[in-house]
Amino acid sequence: MGGEDQNASFSDINVAAEICFIGALLKQPDLIINYSNFMRSKYDFSDPATRFFYDSIETYYLTFSQTVEETKMNVFMSQNEERLRMYRLYKGWGTLQRYMSLADENDVKNYYDTVKKYSLVREYGRNGFPVNKILSHRNFDKMSPTDIYRIIRTKADKINTVINAGEEAVELTSDTTSHVKKYLVQPDMGLSMPWPILNEMFRGCRLGKVVFNGFLSNAGKSRNLMLLAAYITLVKNEKFLLLSNEMDEDDLESCLITTVVNNECFQKLHGVVMNKPEKEIVLGVYKNRSGKIMRRKINEETGKWEETPEEFEERLLNDSDEYNNILKITNWIDQQRDGKLFFKDVGTDYSDATLEFEFRKAKMVQGIEYCAYDTMKGFRTDDWSTIKQTATKIKEVMKELKMFCWSVFQLTDETVFTDIFSLSSNNIANAKQMKHVVDALMIGKAINKDDYSKYQYIAIDDEWGEPVPNDLDLSKEYFAIVVDKNRGGNKKFIPLFEINLDYNIWDEVGYLIKKQR
Repeated sequence: MGGEDQNASFSDINVAAEICFIGALLKQPDLIINYSNFMRSKYDFSDPATRFFYDSIETYYLTFSQTVEETKMNVFMSQNEERLRMYRLYKGWGTLQRYMSLADENDVKNYYDTVKKYSLVREYGRNGFPVNKILSHRNFDKMSPTDIYRIIRTKADKINTVINAGEEAVELTSDTTSHVKKYLVQPDMGLSMPWPILNEMFRGCRLGKVVFNGFLSNAGKSRNLMLLAAYITLVKNEKFLLLSNEMDEDDLESCLITTVVNNECFQKLHGVVMNKPEKEIVLGVYKNRSGKIMRRKINEETGKWEETPEEFEERLLNDSDEYNNILKITNWIDQQRDGKLFFKDVGTDYSDATLEFEFRKAKMVQGIEYCAYDTMKGFRTDDWSTIKQTATKIKEVMKELKMFCWSVFQLTDETVFTDIFSLSSNNIANAKQMKHVVDALMIGKAINKDDYSKYQYIAIDDEWGEPVPNDLDLSKEYFAIVVDKNRGGNKKFIPLFEINLDYNIWDEVGYLIKKQR
């Protein structure tokens, strides 16, 4: 194992803490997500061996495997000649085992603080700050990295206040021309959405931004979200992470298939034009070429199957174009390699810390930039005010990691009685303060057929002449979305959708207006 830096004094290093910190990461690798962003191995590890092992383990986790095993570790190390040489020099897996035996993963925060504290002291010392007094202080063992920083900062601030009078403000009026010209090269437009009006209003899905979308309970918020996720994944070929505390994997997979089967933007790509409700897909109901439903053969007297599942599928393959088309679509989904839709059920553990961890892991391990959270709600409490805290955390993480997040939440039950044109953040109960946190806030509801006569809409393709109002069709279902906040542009339009939740179709047909009398 490597020795200590001979130029450093014993008092400004703590190799034991470095070893225990690495050992804790080895025992619980997911901790790397929490700490890697803050580690600077060049400065944080005084010992060459601990520095090597930290760098190797971080790379191992982010690029190779999220579980630590001897065989996997040996394979990873052997992939690079120099890395393997160093691994052998520092006694390989035996050293890692020793690190793990010395560490308690539940004490990782203390190990981290100690490593950082000594790292700060060494760096301040190298830059000429008087650290000897800090090292010899009777309470040094109790000091945190922040305490060390404050001591140094206090001394530096006193000098800065007298000599420099603080940092100068940034002059925004000095370089506006180049600011305009940069948008010629790279317009400030994010990844497009499947809905033209919303896409123009928000300027797409822009990295670093957060959009919140509120629906009534059981109004289709998760299904609407699935259309967006499928579009970004399969049309725009980007990775997407969906976190959920409500839907399970089977439900979401069925919804995904239904979405890709029935929506035109996907049909143009997989080449199959058909419509099939989700209920028939999950029940395995298919028609033959004559339009008759095909059923697995059963003995009516005994109630026992006369046909194996394999035999039934063989008959479907021979006689049902509908079943063959569904397989063509699902095979197309399975063959996509660039766009991938990832799902994580956070179950009952949807704390702010859990959400932050999953977002960070998605970005660091899988390179995901687009994500969604279903559904925003108070963690282990009925207090809606906690949603603002969650919204703030999501916004902070998205801004830091340069990710886009679309999050859905549930409106108050009283919203059902609110007119479309009166929808606002007031319909979010005590969490309406989250409006001030997010970049865009939408509130949507289905239009009751009794109210169709109150409204009209301007079609999305009315580009020439005076817009012509259209009446709502009683044979169709409509859903309207009010944009209550939009940092990306205007919010004067109320996009109107023709929807069919059985097929998960959300066609943006135009924008809603009050009927002219």
